[in-house]
Amino acid sequence: MLTGTVSLRFSAGNLNRFSHDFTPLHHDLDEIEEREKVVEHMWDVYTNSHRIGLPQFWQRAFVAAYEDLISDVPAVREAAVREIAKMSVGSVDLHPPPSRSMRY
Repeated sequence: MLTGTVSLRFSAGNLNRFSHDFTPLHHDLDEIEEREKVVEHMWDVYTNSHRIGLPQFWQRAFVAAYEDLISDVPAVREAAVREIAKMSVGSVDLHPPPSRSMRY
């Protein structure tokens, strides 16, 4: 468990060091692409819905990467999405187990 405040800046050194510390070294390309789609969806929710509260991971990632995610340069936006996708590997379960209904 990570305690304290973490400030993520999407500068060359800080983000790369942070993402390598907290994500597995080997990523399946298909998994990262799937996670990029989730990041883009959650970004849409974050920017377009003021009533829906997002889990803490997404809130922190979007606050930290905000300047890059709103950049006019597509490569900057894509790099931010990819880094968030990589960081989500250890933090966000895309396929939670199905919930079991309780029967009495």
